[in-house]
Amino acid sequence: MIRPFLDTFMSQHWGDLLLLHWPVPAEILRPTIPDDLELDLYKGESWASVVGFHLSDLRIRPARWIPWGNFNEVNLRTYVRNAEGKKGVWFHSLDSTDLFAVAGANVLYGLNYRFASISQSKTGKSLVYNSCTRSISSKVPSRLQGQINNISKTSHPAEDPLDRFLLERYRFWAQHSLQNPVSSAAVRHRPYDGFRLDNACYTGELFQSQGMPEPSETPTVAHYCKGFSVEASAPQWAYVMAGQANHRKT
Repeated sequence: MIRPFLDTFMSQHWGDLLLLHWPVPAEILRPTIPDDLELDLYKGESWASVVGFHLSDLRIRPARWIPWGNFNEVNLRTYVRNAEGKKGVWFHSLDSTDLFAVAGANVLYGLNYRFASISQSKTGKSLVYNSCTRSISSKVPSRLQGQINNISKTSHPAEDPLDRFLLERYRFWAQHSLQNPVSSAAVRHRPYDGFRLDNACYTGELFQSQGMPEPSETPTVAHYCKGFSVEASAPQWAYVMAGQANHRKT
């Protein structure tokens, strides 16, 4: 009975996803991820992405009837795999407007969530996320913008090899004190059915805050997706403590 509980520990909805992607030299990204993970490459290149979206209807077992969160998020991620060949993402940073989400994700998953002020502006022509962390010691601004009018549909992004590489990721890793050295969790959702964007831009200091140079303002690849429902498993250490050593496979 405990296994289904852990596999569907959390549910939420992701909406108005704006995803900007750049190839980043491996010698820059490699020092920013744990030794237990390897960079996942596409045709010999490692990639990093900035993602803005609106998270709503966050529900956590055992109190699924209570909606816990409704907030904007901006994150910086790269693409990794473990020694077993499982692929997923490593989050360098995750900025959120919800203090509960920031505290909960840090404690439960070991994710590098930061409290931030994030506005979303959506018109008939563009989608914009403006973010700035609210730490006393430092402020990390970012701005993501995508032109979403006259977007050219790519039949289905997941059918393109690069799109599939960048979008279809169903596991993430984090550094949690209860699971040395890294812990993973699985996510489940329908495939992305978004669009390639012809015009998108980014400015900010997200990369710099993680010890990396900032990329060009114009991403190499950009996507927009209207949204979908998501389920996430409990953190890996919870499976171990419950005697369910074999973490859910995706």
